[in-house]
Amino acid sequence: MSEDGSEAFIAVRPRHVVQATADRPAQHADAAARGALRAYRRALDPHRPAPVTGRAVALPLAELDLAAEERAAIDAARDPALPEPDRARARGAAHTLGWLLGFRPLTG
Repeated sequence: MSEDGSEAFIAVRPRHVVQATADRPAQHADAAARGALRAYRRALDPHRPAPVTGRAVALPLAELDLAAEERAAIDAARDPALPEPDRARARGAAHTLGWLLGFRPLTG
């Protein structure tokens, strides 16, 4: 734990790296960027609802919680019944959650 009581790592990423990445100004505020931002905010503040499912979890946020949300985001991103903006937000969240977990970026 860090001096302020927060975890030093979020999944495999150091908290300060996640914070710095989340603080970067978005080049554009498209749906995927908004989904990514929701995932970063959730990872940094587990009191927030999950970016795709809206689930809340008991603290602390575990890697399993991030992995379950990443799976839900991938499923939503591939769901042709969802409107494209919702699918794009899910793709952004899935990419960010996968990065937090140490996975390679999604393609397609």
